[in-house]
Amino acid sequence: MEAISPVTAGLFGARSAVIVQRDWREKKDPQTPKSHTRIFLSSLLEEEKSRSTSAVRGHWSVENRNHHKRDASAWQEDHHRHRRPKAALNLALTRNALLAIIPFEQGEPLAQYFELYHRHPAKALNLILNARPVL
Repeated sequence: MEAISPVTAGLFGARSAVIVQRDWREKKDPQTPKSHTRIFLSSLLEEEKSRSTSAVRGHWSVENRNHHKRDASAWQEDHHRHRRPKAALNLALTRNALLAIIPFEQGEPLAQYFELYHRHPAKALNLILNARPVL
């Protein structure tokens, strides 16, 4: 396989790459270490390493704040794999919109809202038609 440049890949603004390796052990199996490597492309120059590492941390802080809402709920997003990319994208967009308007606090179980809106469809419609995004 031949190496490609950012320009040939259509990434004209890419100036550097940041490789982040995450090592951890799961609570249920602490004897087995796990590792995952991610590669981020950036428009920052190589000399701006501290900014790029901050950007990576910032990316993951957003992911971590939202992950419990998505995976600890009835959606169980980590367990679903969709064969049709457009179906997966539509589900993700719908879930994002719902997460933006359902008025719950950090750490509060999302399942109770699913149950509420499932039992009271009029409240669900009212939420969708009249809610403003919760920031």
